[in-house]
Amino acid sequence: MTAGPVAASPAGGNPWRRVLATPGAFGFVIPGILARFPIGMMSISILLFISSVRHEYGTAGALSATAALGYAVSAPQLARVADHVGQGRILVLGAAACGLSGAVFVVCALRAAPVWTLVASAALMGAGTPAIGSMVRNRWSALLHGSPILVTAFALESVADEVIFIAGPVLATFLATGVFPAAGVVCSLVLVVGGSVVLALNRSTEPPRTAGPRSAGSALFLGPVIVIAGVNACFGAMWGSIDLATVSFGTERGHPSVVGLLLAAYGIGSSAAGIAYGAREWKTPVPVIFQVSTGVMAVGIAPMLLVNQLPVAAVVLFVAGAASCPAMIAGMVLVQAGVPASRRTEAMAWQSTAIWLGLAIGSSACGYLADAFGSHAAYAFAMVCGGIGAAIAVGGRARIAREPALAAA
Repeated sequence: MTAGPVAASPAGGNPWRRVLATPGAFGFVIPGILARFPIGMMSISILLFISSVRHEYGTAGALSATAALGYAVSAPQLARVADHVGQGRILVLGAAACGLSGAVFVVCALRAAPVWTLVASAALMGAGTPAIGSMVRNRWSALLHGSPILVTAFALESVADEVIFIAGPVLATFLATGVFPAAGVVCSLVLVVGGSVVLALNRSTEPPRTAGPRSAGSALFLGPVIVIAGVNACFGAMWGSIDLATVSFGTERGHPSVVGLLLAAYGIGSSAAGIAYGAREWKTPVPVIFQVSTGVMAVGIAPMLLVNQLPVAAVVLFVAGAASCPAMIAGMVLVQAGVPASRRTEAMAWQSTAIWLGLAIGSSACGYLADAFGSHAAYAFAMVCGGIGAAIAVGGRARIAREPALAAA
């Protein structure tokens, strides 16, 4: 049986200290970070591994996209089942499926098996990966529902995601190029399986299961979920575009080696803003914060249309990234407040799916723009994606603000 909720830390004091002092928090925060660390590793790991053993960049890119698509499609469905039967079972089954299919993928690649075996195993590997971020955030929601420091808890998870996206590719590149080609993929699989199992064993903070028959219909159409998902799809397209545009920007100026530093500036700006946002209890309504931060994201990248110097680009990207984390945090607060507790994991998983789909669209479209018109055109596309996201946030304000649970947020 799943244990009941753990009491939140008492009111008063620094919000970060109160969140970290929540009983049982470290028991799911640490394995949650380890289990989703491969989010920042797997794509580049597959690219480096397959291009090394098969010398086919097209195949490597297709397999990386296949794994990402498998995750995007299955994550909301696995999360929906987890809401009904409990996170523990889904975490163990997902980890087993991901680990086994990942092992098949590595063996097939090393033995030069037919491409269809790689496609099938990559799809299963992605599909088996549990929606760790959604499950961890749902644990926070169960522990701190109605508490003002829930925003800080979500800020912690968003900052962790930023660190993962900054450090993950660096670790993956080191493993694949400095150890052996499959090391990045193998390390990712070990982290997913190990972190998921440890998280599954932590029953004291697992949210209660939904009693009765499984809910009909998708959580995508509950409350503000579809509005936030639409915005997150635009976020994903914007981030994918910024990544590729920055690669093009550095290469055009003869300094491809600084691309990592430029992208790190964007991530550090986002992380710093997330820490600052979580350090206080805001009186501004969450929907307003969400709408303003999405608008700032779109406008913040606009100076890159005119920038040509690398140091200036780093400053602009740092400032532009500062709106990213607060927008994500506010979006997740809106989702958890606007749906029943029994549907939260699925509702949050839809946000991850939207981001991944947006990343795929943004990277693909921006690649053609960068090749044909250069990095400034690619940054312009990123700004357009951000602008569409801001328009969706404003256009959906009635659906977001009418949820009564937002009074507690």
